[in-house]
This record gives sequence, C-alpha cells and structure tokens, in this order.
Amino acid sequence: MAKLPSDAELAKMFHLGVTDQSLAAQFDVTVAAVNKRFVKMGLRKKPIALRVNELVKGIWDVKSSRSGPSHHNAYAVKNLKIYMRRQLGDQVSETQQREADWLIQRLLRDGTVVDYDGDSEAGWTYVPRRPSDGRRILRWPEGRELPADEDLRKAMELPEGALEAGPAAPPSDP
Repeated sequence: MAKLPSDAELAKMFHLGVTDQSLAAQFDVTVAAVNKRFVKMGLRKKPIALRVNELVKGIWDVKSSRSGPSHHNAYAVKNLKIYMRRQLGDQVSETQQREADWLIQRLLRDGTVVDYDGDSEAGWTYVPRRPSDGRRILRWPEGRELPADEDLRKAMELPEGALEAGPAAPPSDP
C-alpha cells in the first residue's frame, strides 16, 4: 500500500475540497486511512448526510410536525437526499442505491424535476423540467443563490450525458 503525502500537502488538498475517495484512489490507500489521518491532523468534514440535510433546509422551509402533516420524510425527498449523498461520495446501502437510481430514471423518463410546495398536501412533487433547471434534479427556488460549494452544486445534477441521451427507456415486459 502506498503512503499519503505530508500533513501540509494533505491539509492543502483538504481545504481545496478534494474528497477522501479521490485521495484514497490517488495514493492507493483506503478511504478509512485518509479519514484517520485527517482526524489525527484535527481536520474534520461535516458528515455528508448533514451537509445534504442543511442544504435542503436552507433551500426550503420543509413542513415538519409530530402532530400534523409532515413533508420531511416524503419518498421523493428521501431519494433526492440519497442521490445527493451518493454523488458526494457517501456510502449508501444497496437498497438506497436502487432508490436513488429509480429517482433518476423517473426524472429522465418523465422529463421532470423534484419541487417543493409547503402549502400543498403532498409537499414534494415532480414537475415538468424547464430550461432554467439545467441538469439539476430539483427546481431551484427563484431569487435564491446556488450554494458556493461546487460539490454541492454538482450533487444536485443528473449524471453527465444523461439529458443528452434522452429519456430513459421504460423497462420491457418479459
């Protein structure tokens, strides 16, 4: 197994936002080895799930209630968050992987994006894709700035080439 670079070089890469997965691949070490070294150096990243949850909370005031209607656990947003976590390099289960893939296939097949309307009963809906949506998997609220973090912006996008390939073919019946 290869060695990670000096603390100074590793810290520079950390602050540039190079992912643990990229570093592990570049230096032929495990992701755990990279993470352990960062911890030893006192460099900690927010867990990916927390970053994604904070992003969603920052975009929308998602209805959440113990006694009434709640939108924070809706199927569409759960799959949206899983997809974004996966895009950011988080480990997801096989079931979660399938759910994220299902979401992307649906968005491509139907030409839609995920949108949130806190005043509606459903909350999360699939709405027709507009040119202003670009490659995003969600409808970005008008007047809101996109996140400065390029990784978060990319995590909200369809896979490269997905739109150019056209709608996903529906599964064929045996």
